[in-house]
Amino acid sequence: MTGQITTLSLLGSTLLELLRPANVFCGLGAWLGWRVAYALYFSPLRNIPGPFWARVSGLPMLLHDLGGTEADFMIKNSEKYGSLFVMEPNKIAVCDPDDCQIILSSHSFAKDMRYAQVDILEPNLFLTRDPELSRQRRRQIGPALSMSGLGKMEPMLMAAGAQQLMGKWDQAIGDAPDGRARVCYFYDFSLMTFDIISSLGFGQTHRSLTTGDRQVLHWVSQTLTLMLLQMVAPIVKRLPFRQLFAKSLHTDVRKLIAFGLQAIEDRKQALLTIDAGGVERPRDLLQAFIDAEDPESKIRMTPSQVATETILTLMAGADTSSNTLCWTVHLLLMHPRCFAKVVEEVRCAFEPEQLISFKEAKESLPYMEACVYESMRMQPVSGNLPRCIPRGGVVLQNYFIPEGLTCSVGIAAANMNHGLWEKPYVFSPERFVGNEERKRKVLSFSAGVRVCPGKNLAWMELLTTLANIFNRYNIEMPEDSLFSPKQLDSNGCPILMPYKYSITRAPRFPERDCNIVITKRK
Repeated sequence: MTGQITTLSLLGSTLLELLRPANVFCGLGAWLGWRVAYALYFSPLRNIPGPFWARVSGLPMLLHDLGGTEADFMIKNSEKYGSLFVMEPNKIAVCDPDDCQIILSSHSFAKDMRYAQVDILEPNLFLTRDPELSRQRRRQIGPALSMSGLGKMEPMLMAAGAQQLMGKWDQAIGDAPDGRARVCYFYDFSLMTFDIISSLGFGQTHRSLTTGDRQVLHWVSQTLTLMLLQMVAPIVKRLPFRQLFAKSLHTDVRKLIAFGLQAIEDRKQALLTIDAGGVERPRDLLQAFIDAEDPESKIRMTPSQVATETILTLMAGADTSSNTLCWTVHLLLMHPRCFAKVVEEVRCAFEPEQLISFKEAKESLPYMEACVYESMRMQPVSGNLPRCIPRGGVVLQNYFIPEGLTCSVGIAAANMNHGLWEKPYVFSPERFVGNEERKRKVLSFSAGVRVCPGKNLAWMELLTTLANIFNRYNIEMPEDSLFSPKQLDSNGCPILMPYKYSITRAPRFPERDCNIVITKRK
């Protein structure tokens, strides 16, 4: 017993000695010295340019990530160090459009391990790191999300989208004493795009924009929150942290999955009557996913897989489309010449009360489409795309990057690359008119084997919504707006409203900055 007491006493004294401030500082100094020496003389990234502290620690990048300023960091440093630079001790930023295309065009550059940390849903197209599952799922759902497949769903898309939005705006104008209604387009676009995908994906009429029913939207928001938590802090998956921090989130995820499974079961029961009566099957994403079959393996998705793909389509598609609409309207308001040109193009092509379809908008409104491309270039709603360096390493811009490290495809920085875009900070839709090659260089929908599967659906939402609201309404900025075309930055361009970045780039203060005054076109 005496020996044990002596040993414990000795350990206690040693620990106290080690924790003396002088010893702690010496230890920290030695650790920092080693990190600096390794970064400067031994790291495989030592010859690649980049900020000093980014070589030593991942903390600066973590702070940018948490603060939603990662895109600004990438743009600023690509201008200072070039389109390839160190952003963390074992991670590089890739901001050259051609290099980005190379990385995104191959399954060899697997998604970052963070994608694999989400365990609340079935393996799915959005999160999978498995190339074969990705290929199979794209073969299964690709036909439904093709322009041909979506064309059959356009009446439902228009009813939940542009028609519902215009009904709400018409009501607001009718209720205004002077026929001038003030609306927040950020929230209206957000609820509208949610209703579109919910209606198509769950086989029900969702009208959260006009009814105020936000139950499914709440479940989706909670599911997205839990996904992000598991990505950045996997510890929340373990007890007791799961109970302490994520219990209610898990409950809402289960409710959303149950809702999706019930929608599938309801549809299958309805099909018994539909098929027996010789009636045409519903044309929506729910039915298309249920019927989907891989033409190579003949494998079909299980109900759980159908529900998961629907949920992920909703989470990945609603915010990206609504924020693109939001930034396009804001940029046009900040550039009156371009806005006037868009309105003239729309109104010369269509009658005042005409409901404009996607095909009509696509064929008749090339300048408006160019404005959307320019909006996606300047304000890409998708963030950076983390990828793993493949086996054997890779050479980028004459630098060898060994396997085991990671890279981040900088969408915002690539879209601002001075080598490709003349005056990248200037809003100039003309650069895309009649230029298909330039359009392919915009990486907002990703590219290659990982291109956004909902790209066509997004374009249908974007063009039909913008064409119809510009045709039907006169739109102007309210007098109390904090931003105007006359307020210019150091580049001589209008100052844009601030944004925040989590999954997508969204306005930071939408209640304040996303208001417009609308009147009915005479």
